[in-house]
This record gives sequence, C-alpha cells and structure tokens, in this order.
Amino acid sequence: MMRKFLLSVLLCSFTAMVYAQSFDQERIALSKFIERMFNNAPFEGCRIVDDYDNSYLLSVVELDKSKYKTSSVMNRVAQVKSQRNAGEFFNGTQSYSEITIRTPKSEEKGGKEMAETYEIIRTNSTGFVQQLALLTQFESKEGTTVFVFFKKVNQ
Repeated sequence: MMRKFLLSVLLCSFTAMVYAQSFDQERIALSKFIERMFNNAPFEGCRIVDDYDNSYLLSVVELDKSKYKTSSVMNRVAQVKSQRNAGEFFNGTQSYSEITIRTPKSEEKGGKEMAETYEIIRTNSTGFVQQLALLTQFESKEGTTVFVFFKKVNQ
C-alpha cells in the first residue's frame, strides 16, 4: 500500500516537472526567435506573433544604457514604455499637429529675412495595459539594451 502511494506521488511530481520544463523551453524558443528577428530587422513598438498554438503581444523597447544611472531605473523605464506601447496598440492614439511660422524683423538677422518653422505634435492616448512580462533582454548590434515584454493574447 505504501509502495503504491509513493509510486503515485513520484509519477505526479515527474509529470509536473516535465510540464514545467516544457513551458520554459517554449519561452526560451520564443525569446531566441524574437532576438534573431530583431537582429535581422530591428523594430520597436508592438507586434502580434503567432506560433502553432498561441498568439503573443510583444512590446519591444530599446534603451541606451548610458542615459540611466542604475539598471533598476532602466528596467522600470522599459516596463513603463512597453505598457505605453501596448496601450497605444490596443486603444489607438489621437495626434494633433500645429505648425507655427515666425518671420523675424529684418534687423534681427542682419538685413536678411528668414522664416523659421516650428512644428508641435501632441499625442494623446487612453488606457493602460498591464500584465506584460519580461520575455528577454539582450544587447543589440549598436550597443543598446533591448527589452522584449510579452503577453499571451486570446485567439
């Protein structure tokens, strides 16, 4: 009786370990695929990637390490930017453009009149997408750090 109990516990734990390894291997394969895809043709923003069984929302953020004092600050910035990208992807954005042309007086430019053009673009989006998990982080060919966040999407 005790032998059957131990055998059943052993089999249950073995099947749980096999399943866990399978999940990690799927995630590793996805991260390697995304890294190869990025190195072949760099991109930033959101994409939907399909494999045989699932669809994933990817949010790719590229940051320059020299602009951040600590890695934790850089990680937090990457996380917030990825959530913003996903929010814009799902909810869209509203963009406003305003062009201002300034013509200075002739004495300001030494007798020459030159028009200066300023363009102000404002973007507004609503919504916030959470539950993005870090899939992988790697160095690009240009030396920047690339963060890839993902979320499984219902089909």
